Amino acid sequence: MRKAFLALDTDYDGYITVEDILKYFGNEKELNYNDLKKLMKDKDSKGQGKIGYSDFSKWLGTAIHLSEGFYFRHDSVKNPQFDLNLERQEKNKDMDKRAAA
Repeated sequence: MRKAFLALDTDYDGYITVEDILKYFGNEKELNYNDLKKLMKDKDSKGQGKIGYSDFSKWLGTAIHLSEGFYFRHDSVKNPQFDLNLERQEKNKDMDKRAAA
């Protein structure tokens, strides 16, 4: 969460504004300034239209946690999805080494 917040907070003032988001996503034609401004104001607990870290975490933290929980289960010793991805990475490394040679 912290890395995502810092990536969006381009001016390092501790808040994410509409301008910060537009700078980050630059050429996205589907981003509407007025809609984004309204969304930011709705998610800001102070109603100022800029989001601090705590509001950002409340807003997006649950979405990130849910998706990560799907891949990384905390209630099991084995994680088949993780093991499969690890195996794929090892195969790709071997292929890269052969191609480089």
